[in-house]
Amino acid sequence: VRHLICGVSVTLSLPTETKETKVKRAEAPGDVHRRRGDRHASVLYLGESPRKAKSPSAWVLDTLAGSDDVSILDRATDPKAVACEAVVLVLVGLPARGKSYLSNTVLRHLRLLGVRVRSFNAGELRRETGKAGASADFFSESNTAAKDERDRLAMMCCADLLEWLRAAPAGTSSVGILDATNTTMSRRKKVLACCLEAAAGHELAPLRVIFLESICHDPVLLQGNYRMKLHNDDYKGSQDADAALTDFQKRVVAYEKQYQPLEDSELDPSPEDPNKRVPMPVGYVRIIDGGEKIVCCRTGKSVVAAPIIEMLHAMHLTPRRILLAPEVAPSEATRQGKRLADLLLRVEREEGHGVDIICSASHSGAQIATVLERELPPLTSPQQPRAILTLHALQMRNVDADRCKSEVYADLVRRMRSEVILLIERLPRSVLVVCPAADTRRVLLAHFCGCQEDSIADMPLPAGIVELRRDHKGFSATEIS
Repeated sequence: VRHLICGVSVTLSLPTETKETKVKRAEAPGDVHRRRGDRHASVLYLGESPRKAKSPSAWVLDTLAGSDDVSILDRATDPKAVACEAVVLVLVGLPARGKSYLSNTVLRHLRLLGVRVRSFNAGELRRETGKAGASADFFSESNTAAKDERDRLAMMCCADLLEWLRAAPAGTSSVGILDATNTTMSRRKKVLACCLEAAAGHELAPLRVIFLESICHDPVLLQGNYRMKLHNDDYKGSQDADAALTDFQKRVVAYEKQYQPLEDSELDPSPEDPNKRVPMPVGYVRIIDGGEKIVCCRTGKSVVAAPIIEMLHAMHLTPRRILLAPEVAPSEATRQGKRLADLLLRVEREEGHGVDIICSASHSGAQIATVLERELPPLTSPQQPRAILTLHALQMRNVDADRCKSEVYADLVRRMRSEVILLIERLPRSVLVVCPAADTRRVLLAHFCGCQEDSIADMPLPAGIVELRRDHKGFSATEIS
């Protein structure tokens, strides 16, 4: 029996149950044995330990993708039971609509889950080819030579993306992100034609294209995004910020004259000749005003798309801070709580509203939460009261030392994703997270800032409090005293 659940293939291998196995299950309900693994896969055995049983009943949980150099086939009990997809995520939208932020959010989150993923940015390729700092005239509709050059660079990114998908290990799902404006129907038609040719060549896992269109009408969000764009390489080092902002707004106006919103009619790229048609599902996700409204079309049958859409439903573009503080020994909890209370009061004065708080369920975490509740004055109406949440998911779980010394990162990531990470993404205000262990801080940093290493365990970790602030690509981290 096979179930596909939110990006995870679950294979249930259920042999005929004997009286002996029924008795053993009754004697030890919930007796779970974990095989040591890495961040990409975990195997749970129900019943007898694999060391004692020749053919144990097993629930095999395998993520749909591994790292760039490790195939999931090495970990799957039945490779044929693992659903594989090659997903091309095509961004669509005007400049400063949060496309790069969305791209990096999806990339970091999927990489944290162990999915093979990579972004191909047309703007970065343009700057690498010597066209950094191009003025608004380069993006004008009347500049046909520049338009041809932009199309050429975008299609180079698309070709590189498809080549990267072809290099995926057999049996591995991959997500390639085409980060470009793709604001015209003609450009999107070219992208689909390239993908259709790759799908017809039978060189990839079943290919799926998902457009991710970002639309923004909120003037407050737009002005904030415009100013964040002044930090990219086109305007970095500019002495006159106002002149740079004016030039960027002219670039946006030039794109607005060419912009053709995505239409449902674009989702059928197959040629008219039925003999040349190949199965390549095409769908879209439309995000309006940074997540205020989300529309999904033809994405329900994609296993890999499920965690992407869940992540997009949780995130928002409201500027805020995320403070990651280390937990201390119980003897130091009161002092740590007072220090954190002083920090939160300063942040609340600067932002003009309360900061939510998340602590672990440990003895020290409960002490810190109590001190914060006592030290922080009530917020004045009509502000929403502070939320002080106690979460068990922040803690690493120790199991029977005879079977496994500790929970592996894959288990911690899987549990923190649903109970902590998506919660923090949904919170509209700044938040303080008191982490009981370095591992939980590493998981949160890997999600919000990215993990440069193949293993989260190798990430360097600041000793003090880490402040995360949103920028045009994601979050930047700063250690504060």
